[in-house]
Amino acid sequence: MIRSCLILFLLLISGCNLKPDPEQLPLSINANLNLLQENPQFVMYLNFKNMSRTEFWKKNISDSLLNAEKTFGSLLNTFRLATGASVSEGLEEFYYSNSWFGENAIVLKGIFDKNKLNNYLTTDSIFSITKNADGAVIYVKNDNGLYFFFKDDFTICASNYLKQIDIMLQTKDTLKSGLLTNENVFNVIQKIIYKQDLWMVSTEKVFIRGIFQNLIQSTSGHRIPENDSLRDSQSENNDSNSTNEKPAIENLYKRINSISFSADMNKDLKFLVQCESADKESSKYLAGILNGMITVAKLSSGGKQKAPSSKVFDKLRLNRYDEDIFIELFIDESNLQELKKTNLMNEPVQ
Repeated sequence: MIRSCLILFLLLISGCNLKPDPEQLPLSINANLNLLQENPQFVMYLNFKNMSRTEFWKKNISDSLLNAEKTFGSLLNTFRLATGASVSEGLEEFYYSNSWFGENAIVLKGIFDKNKLNNYLTTDSIFSITKNADGAVIYVKNDNGLYFFFKDDFTICASNYLKQIDIMLQTKDTLKSGLLTNENVFNVIQKIIYKQDLWMVSTEKVFIRGIFQNLIQSTSGHRIPENDSLRDSQSENNDSNSTNEKPAIENLYKRINSISFSADMNKDLKFLVQCESADKESSKYLAGILNGMITVAKLSSGGKQKAPSSKVFDKLRLNRYDEDIFIELFIDESNLQELKKTNLMNEPVQ
């Protein structure tokens, strides 16, 4: 009897599409979120120390970064010049948040060489020193106006906004402040499945709109197939009183409360997009739209001979869990090499 029950249970589990549990947010990450802005446009986290130890990083990323990090915006290059810490050596963690007004908040964890910075201050005009009203020493990169200071020997705080620097200087580890006081964004971070290596989240509607506009533009010229639930959802939610309303697909962002991107890097790379919809009906609608976009992309990469990106789509999975949509993409060495040969969304239809 017990054996029969166990077999039945296993069969039920194998037949169900279970929503994965999110990883626990490491205490070390949680402790640094209070240094970021309370109301960001988006928040991003990268753990270079973790990722650089993986087989996927060593085989596919490390060599290309040696040159790329020298021109990574001018942001990481600023800290590489100032302290010698770079993605390839010394820089362990990177936190970044940004507001719609352009102010940013940056936190870096790693091994920094302060002597290198002091040498620049005495021999070169790349960096200079200023002080805030309380007399705290703040460094500035003269050509881009990026302010930064050493929170401790292993932490650098930076911003292009001097007021944000003042806020970070006053932030205490024992106090709940900054991003930690924004329960909406913090709850989204808590729901991220992969938290150890890299992730990005946003709850800002305009930012989410920009993401989906890019997706829509990438499938322009192709009709997105509709399923029954998509047609029903569109007919129920279209505003018949407005003749100038944009197509429902372009207003997709209004149905989405948050979006996140995360990845788990080991031998291969598991990349996950999580969209939290306003309600179950919105998630059905979103799933229909995304399925249509994926179908268009697959058709665009089809033809008599399979295009390189078709191998990537073979490993793409879309699942819906009540209000949430998960898009998971598995990338290994073979399909990564194929991806490098093609523009994923713009291969010609043969």
